[in-house]
Amino acid sequence: MLLAPSPCASYNPFVPPVSQTIRVTVLFFGRLKELTGRAEDSVESADATTIEQLFAVYAARHPELAKYRSSVVASRNREFAAWDTPLRSGDEVAFLPPVSGG
Repeated sequence: MLLAPSPCASYNPFVPPVSQTIRVTVLFFGRLKELTGRAEDSVESADATTIEQLFAVYAARHPELAKYRSSVVASRNREFAAWDTPLRSGDEVAFLPPVSGG
């Protein structure tokens, strides 16, 4: 005897992914601090945001920042990080400008 498929057989129907947000602390040093008008900020962003995308958000708000992109160094949780590093909620990102001196 064959049983007809139960309408409850698929109890886990497809659910579209829900966009998650993360909260990140952002630190600015030197000239970058002057350009943004703050040493620290907290931002909510889409999940899977990278350091590069985070910097772009601030460069859109403060266009002068874009001039420094090629010489800025970034860190995540107090360790130098690549620009394509993905961010997680609770991360601390710092943007460090070039240092000159002698």
